[in-house]
Amino acid sequence: MTDMTKGTVLRTVVAFAVPLTLANLLQQAYLLSDSIIVGRYLGAGALAAVGASQPLYYLLNAVFLGIGTAFTIRLARLKGGGETAGMPAVIRALTAFTLVWSVACMALAVLLAGPILGLMGIHGQLAEDSHEFLTVLSIGFVPMFGTAAISAFLRGLGDSKTPLYILTFSSLLNIVLVFVFVGPMGRGLAGAAFATVLASVASLVTGLVFVYRRYPVPWRGTDTTQSRRELTGAFRLGLPLASQHVFLAVGIMFYVGIVSPLGEPVLAGLTVVNRIELFTAMIFLDLSGALTAFVAQNLGRGDSGRIVRALREVVILAVGLTVVVSGAVIVLRTPVAAVFTTDPAVQTVIVDYILITYPFFVLYTVMVVIHGCLNGLGRTTVPLICTVLSFLVIRLPLSYLVRDGYGVHGVMWAVDVGWLAGLAYTLVAAHRHVPRPAGRQTAPSQA
Repeated sequence: MTDMTKGTVLRTVVAFAVPLTLANLLQQAYLLSDSIIVGRYLGAGALAAVGASQPLYYLLNAVFLGIGTAFTIRLARLKGGGETAGMPAVIRALTAFTLVWSVACMALAVLLAGPILGLMGIHGQLAEDSHEFLTVLSIGFVPMFGTAAISAFLRGLGDSKTPLYILTFSSLLNIVLVFVFVGPMGRGLAGAAFATVLASVASLVTGLVFVYRRYPVPWRGTDTTQSRRELTGAFRLGLPLASQHVFLAVGIMFYVGIVSPLGEPVLAGLTVVNRIELFTAMIFLDLSGALTAFVAQNLGRGDSGRIVRALREVVILAVGLTVVVSGAVIVLRTPVAAVFTTDPAVQTVIVDYILITYPFFVLYTVMVVIHGCLNGLGRTTVPLICTVLSFLVIRLPLSYLVRDGYGVHGVMWAVDVGWLAGLAYTLVAAHRHVPRPAGRQTAPSQA
């Protein structure tokens, strides 16, 4: 377990973030490879079907993302304050929530897929393909959420290397299985989804073996009442984070409805660029996650000066990295588009999106890094309000208003405007909530 209350500030955060980034980049590499395989073997229509199905999956995943982060924050605070005796109750609560939510989501995916796709304006063969993909994918919700719970547990203890090993194995296996099921076996989109299910089962088993050997949990004798309190506390802390993801997922559904009248090539192109964007954003999201754990541990210790130094230094690092990443994507935009599809119309959408949004990518990366600090401080409502403002209040209405007059280019420019509004609000919130560097202070007793 990593003690983040000692050592050089930036080095500690980066050392924690690097394994997470490597693991998540591998996972995103699978998603990109999946898009390449689907696009090459099954065509633009299949890519569009995958893109149409993603908002519903994200919606079902949204609550778990928020509550899981709350458990990570709670474990990090206990670790930073040296209160390890309270960890078994937190772990038991996390396990119970994971099992219940996974089973519930399996049922919801089957019941909600058809109606929600209809609300997004997805009909005909595209809707049938998306529904099939989601139905098969839902079989793997238990191992998917189980693996995510293991990662949340390990991050809370300061261990970011074990998730790297688990996700490396899972992602490489996923890529191989998708190629086999979609290519030689010719199983189509259902095969791609089933490959993900099999890889998720393998990653869960691998993760459980790692945890059992390295972090044996004393389940017997755990206070059930205390576990209930920890679950209640996780919901209280994580609900704003979960709501943020829920609003974002619902917004993406409306977004698909806005762009779907522009045609399948546009929807397919935006599916690809969304995955490219997530891939390039992963390093900054992991810096944000590392900063959350760092701030939570140091808040538990009461060292506000160390928190402020970390925020300042990580933001500076993020700006420098953004310049490098954005420049590389812009320069390589044409060959990147050609890798995913041979359809000229889809390639044009990918290239134009990169040219319009990546010069302003720094607005997004700085925003998410600051959110990591605020989450660690327990100010989880700030990212929620930011999402509502930047995506639901600004980006979606603006996309709808400019779609008919400016087409897909207007929708792309709305992304930049949304990022600008989100960063402006985040900076105001950070000025208000980030503590002044006045040495150690008494940490809050509740998560």
